[in-house]
Amino acid sequence: MARPTHASDTNTALSKGAQTILEVAEQLFANNGYNSVSINDIAQQAGVSKANIFHHFKSKEGLFMAVLKIACERSVQALDATPSQSPVQSLDPLRNFFSSNLQALLAHPRSTRLIQWELLMNSEQRGKRLAEEVFTETFNRVVDLVRDAQSQDLIKSEIDASLLAFLLVGINGFFFETRAVHDHMPGIEFSVSPDDYSAAVFDLLAHGFEKTN
Repeated sequence: MARPTHASDTNTALSKGAQTILEVAEQLFANNGYNSVSINDIAQQAGVSKANIFHHFKSKEGLFMAVLKIACERSVQALDATPSQSPVQSLDPLRNFFSSNLQALLAHPRSTRLIQWELLMNSEQRGKRLAEEVFTETFNRVVDLVRDAQSQDLIKSEIDASLLAFLLVGINGFFFETRAVHDHMPGIEFSVSPDDYSAAVFDLLAHGFEKTN
């Protein structure tokens, strides 16, 4: 399956008009929610006709799914620079993804909020479509990083690769979701620097917290 296209890619196959539609739609969906945004709203702000939107995206939901795909891919853009198989035995590809993923979530709060809101509010039917069309390909790429490390005997073979990938993605998402309260909770110092947070959490996962004699 082909990788979803970034709206901002210079080599994108999408026309400039389609990119503008995606950018306007992302902003409106993130600010107002799916149900509160009409195709008319998007067309007016993008400076295009409704027919032009339907030419590119077929339906409002099709446009929404395209926006979510780009938002999801943007949040894991570090994977594009990570070789599937490192020539040197190291957890660095997985560590770099974890750190860069958090940086991307914080750098693109509108995309992140849109994904999180949709995950919280979607119906069972929408959830199935989100899994199949938006999240599965990207998630599988993170799972592959874990399995590559397992093949190099860097991660225990009995560890469920999908579970570890799920934890890595979810921990970053929770950091983003709760960051507004970190400064007001006593004793929390780990969130002062996102880079330090990423390093500390990754080391905790890599080495565990159970004390052994």
